[in-house]
Amino acid sequence: MKPTPRAAAAGFSMVEVLVTIVVVAIGLLGLAKLEAAALSNTQVSRTRSLIAVQAGSLAAAMHANPGYWSAGVAAPSFSISGGVVTDASGVLATMPSPGCGPGNVCTPSVLAAWDVNNWAQNMNQMFPTALTTVTCTITAGSPISCNLQINWSEKQVGVNLTTTASASLQTSTEQFTLLVQP
Repeated sequence: MKPTPRAAAAGFSMVEVLVTIVVVAIGLLGLAKLEAAALSNTQVSRTRSLIAVQAGSLAAAMHANPGYWSAGVAAPSFSISGGVVTDASGVLATMPSPGCGPGNVCTPSVLAAWDVNNWAQNMNQMFPTALTTVTCTITAGSPISCNLQINWSEKQVGVNLTTTASASLQTSTEQFTLLVQP
């Protein structure tokens, strides 16, 4: 007795359905991983853009106060961590009274301290673990140049076996450097 074509094909469609379910499930898992990587990359791009904007705002404040930054009286280096400004001269480390007027003398050094401390507070609100180091060099016959360096930690999702050493979420230390000639 020979089976009819319909009876022989009945079991085969069940196997096809199971294989299709497995293939679709693997594809959906791949899409989920791709979505996680896209979200992670969006966050990384956002952080890096904000760091660049913050560095640009400090550079703009330095350009706006040439009486301090270009006159050669600026501290050769200072650092900012957690909203705290540290410099050897102590000029930038103290937050002056706000405003310039009859009661408050607004010298270039007071204005620089005000700018740097406000910038440090804004930076601390957005990136509390960031470390900023500003190093200014004075070379005879050349304009003063300041190297602004920001270091921070960021988390990112590993995409492949090379980037996922032991876990799919990694933390790395990143650095942004900007040369400013105030």
